[in-house]
Amino acid sequence: MAKVKKIFISDIHLGDGSKTEDFHRDKELLSFLDFVEKESEELIIAGDLFELWQAKLDRIIFCHREVVNKLLTLSRQIKVTYVVGNHDYIPFIRLVGSGIGIQKEYRDEKDKLICEHGNQYDIFNRYTNPMRSLKRPLGKYFSVLIAGMERIVNPDIDVWLKSKVEKTEEFLREAAIIRNKMTPSSKEYLINGGHFGEFEDAVKNHIQKGAKIVIFGHTHRAQLNKVEKGIYANCGSWVDDVDPTYISFSDKKITLNNALTHKEIKAIGL
Repeated sequence: MAKVKKIFISDIHLGDGSKTEDFHRDKELLSFLDFVEKESEELIIAGDLFELWQAKLDRIIFCHREVVNKLLTLSRQIKVTYVVGNHDYIPFIRLVGSGIGIQKEYRDEKDKLICEHGNQYDIFNRYTNPMRSLKRPLGKYFSVLIAGMERIVNPDIDVWLKSKVEKTEEFLREAAIIRNKMTPSSKEYLINGGHFGEFEDAVKNHIQKGAKIVIFGHTHRAQLNKVEKGIYANCGSWVDDVDPTYISFSDKKITLNNALTHKEIKAIGL
């Protein structure tokens, strides 16, 4: 059986093992990387592998050394590309020369595919230049505040806050539907995430410039939908409160899959 061309994952958020840690799936991720090595020609990590807003890199590598070592080993077997996110914008000096390519964005001109983390379209989480700028976006201050509350109040307070933010976004979307007199069918959100429609604008802009497939991370909301003359996909996340997912791309189709069972959740033919 032929390998798939590319597998995309994002938002693993490896932490330091403290109360702020939102990832406890090392065993499952190691198994997934074994699967990638056998079944795919290329792995693209669409940002936020490391939780550097709440933890130090040395501590993260120590706590998740098997995962880091597996990624380094994998990069010697297949092509591995790392697209920088907002929680891990600092250049990975330790990974330079490892075989892992570090980029601001991933493009495949032949397949007319572009992959970005997506935070650059989020006014609260974007950097001017994530490979150089040390200026902190507002989202980082909020993340640091949550980390302090997790240590002092409750380690699951971030889950509670996330649910409140999602309800607010849902309200804003419903208000936009009423204001714009959209049909009920349009309530199926083709591009979830973003505060003022900026994600949808970014995806459509890429498609209008010739992209056929646009893949983001950042929102932690796994998606796969047709948008205008193209396709939008979101890798989802591996943090504790969601089912881990990934995007698989081949010549014939693009699929959204459960990362633990590899069952197809949704597929679009190409």
